[in-house]
Amino acid sequence: MSIKFYTEYDKYLHTIGGENMRNTGEELIITGAWFLLFGTVTSAVGVTSKHIIGTNFGKKLFSKGNAIEAFGNSIQSVGREKLIKSEIGHNDHLLTIMLGSWIQAAGNATNTLATELEISGSIDQGEKLNALGSVIQSIGASFEAKGARQEEGVLVKFEVFGNELIAIGAMIDGIGNVALLNQNDSVGEQLLFFGSWVQVLGSILIVIAVTNSIETEEETKSTRYGYYPK
Repeated sequence: MSIKFYTEYDKYLHTIGGENMRNTGEELIITGAWFLLFGTVTSAVGVTSKHIIGTNFGKKLFSKGNAIEAFGNSIQSVGREKLIKSEIGHNDHLLTIMLGSWIQAAGNATNTLATELEISGSIDQGEKLNALGSVIQSIGASFEAKGARQEEGVLVKFEVFGNELIAIGAMIDGIGNVALLNQNDSVGEQLLFFGSWVQVLGSILIVIAVTNSIETEEETKSTRYGYYPK
């Protein structure tokens, strides 16, 4: 009898621990999504001001924006890791999303370093590294979209489309930097402008998706356990 009691108690503690870890993971994913949005907006404003004014102020904003994006992606990666640890069973899609987040963070960090090089005067080297960083970011967002496709729900489509937009926008950025390297400044700046705002739109969709999907899940759990929100 006592053995059975302790077994059931251990199961209960494991369930509570897993639930707490899951809640923490979800909070980190939402927080990371907001940082991602703030970062993409900052970067886009930087590109816009650089396109219009043509000063280092825009580049500094772009650099800071990418640093914020890298931080947001890193937070989301940690959140996904906690979700993986809290779940039992098939979670390969979460691993794919987590990997994509880390790759995106690496791409954003590369963009930050590249832009700092441009500010310091190493224009060509910075533009080459920026092109590489944008491609890395695009690959990471594609991984996230691939992983999200395996999840269920209407809001998942927003998350998938949001990551696809970020992947497309980052690739446009990469092409824009290649154009700058080839001395085609007008086309390059226009591509960077367009690509940066495409990523903002993608980030907005991701915030909508993760925030509402987690809130919906919490309401479902509350109803299941006898609590009906007002």
